[in-house]
Amino acid sequence: MTMRLLPLLLVLCLLSGGPALAGDADRLLDFADHLFAQKDYYRAVTEYKRFLYLHPDDPAAPSALLRMTRAYLAGERWQEADATVDELLKRYPESREAGRAALLSAEVAFRQRNFSLARQRYGSAGLRYPELAGAADYRIAWCLLEEGDIDQARRQLEGLEAPQGQALADDLGRFATLPRKSPATAGLLSAVLPGAGQVYTGHARDGAIAFALNAAFILASLEAFDNGNEALGGILAFVEVGWYAGNIFNAVTNAHKFNHRLERGLLDELRQKHGLDLALGPRVGLIRMSWRF
Repeated sequence: MTMRLLPLLLVLCLLSGGPALAGDADRLLDFADHLFAQKDYYRAVTEYKRFLYLHPDDPAAPSALLRMTRAYLAGERWQEADATVDELLKRYPESREAGRAALLSAEVAFRQRNFSLARQRYGSAGLRYPELAGAADYRIAWCLLEEGDIDQARRQLEGLEAPQGQALADDLGRFATLPRKSPATAGLLSAVLPGAGQVYTGHARDGAIAFALNAAFILASLEAFDNGNEALGGILAFVEVGWYAGNIFNAVTNAHKFNHRLERGLLDELRQKHGLDLALGPRVGLIRMSWRF
């Protein structure tokens, strides 16, 4: 009797084990996602690896690799992120996640501020996965903006059909209206009157110090010459030439820094307004470009 029931028991165990294993797999992924949401990226990676080890043939395996890439990216583990993308593309080249992984590979370069490599990777992803071409082109435009190539970024955006891209292209005109300071004017002002260029660029305190130091050395050197102390006068005059040249250089540098702050401020504003990701829309940070699984 017992021997007759044994096959039936085995069948029942197999039937009951399938859903249990599936439930375990889902719980593993949910827990890994929870750790990621808590910014515990290292442990999230461990749980994604556990899932892949225990359930290598699960339909969610490509998604787990993509999520693991995202965790590496969030934790700034660049090499591991690239390696995981390579593994996903090698094992699941036709999966839905493959295109997203290619974009994440470009994001790795973007986050490292290697915008040239990022543009190359975004371009390759757009060519290989036409359905993602718009998203790739939008990020290429952001690479160009980060590199300071406003005109080329505008041309890139004007080729997009998405309203978000067109809106950003329109806003790029604001760069031309920024109240920049002319480095040439700043240098000329400080050449005519030491410290004037610093005042022009919004550094009144630095301007006052530059004026006082240059005036002090000029007066001291003149007094030394008047007293017949040519050696001391020559030394003071030589030092004054250094201060004078430094005052001009400082004014020019301040103008460049002033303009850079204006441009970065506008770029940050546009990033908040339009977002970095075409699919998810405005006010989406880099890691929120994390795909809907």
